[in-house]
Amino acid sequence: MNEEEPVRWILLTCLAFSACTAPQAEEAALDAGPPKGPPARVDLPPIVKLEGTLPPETHSDGVLRIDGLFARREKHIDQKIMVRGFLVGRYECPKDAKICERPHVWLADSPAGGDKRLMLVGIDERIVEALVDGQQYVVTGKFARKSMDGFVMSAGLLIYEQIEGLELPPEKPGKKRGR
Repeated sequence: MNEEEPVRWILLTCLAFSACTAPQAEEAALDAGPPKGPPARVDLPPIVKLEGTLPPETHSDGVLRIDGLFARREKHIDQKIMVRGFLVGRYECPKDAKICERPHVWLADSPAGGDKRLMLVGIDERIVEALVDGQQYVVTGKFARKSMDGFVMSAGLLIYEQIEGLELPPEKPGKKRGR
């Protein structure tokens, strides 16, 4: 029996190799070439003009709009800018809080707010107290993604330098700035 086993293996191997031949139908399909007939018709939607969908960058006097600033943020990032906006929100520290965030306010293109709001940071309590909700301001500052106060906004924030026409109340003695 031991002598018959190598013969069986040789026979099985020969049968396996003879059964594994390439199919003939696929070769005929490859030789036929591309299909004949009329060219394919492609229906595409009309071209969309993106320039018309961007908001204006500035007001008529050249001062930046908030929505125009956000739409072109890469152009203005890490630069000193002048922007016009309405005060639409302010941070107020809860009375029972042990630690408060630094003072900051939110500006928008309209008194109602909207979805584009610019955070103004680097201000102290005197500035926050002098600002009036719903009033329009022209603010100069550095447009950045983060401030030295620890604020971070991927869309960008404004680090305060000056607000046109804002009269600050006198500084109260003994009061800590910021926190």
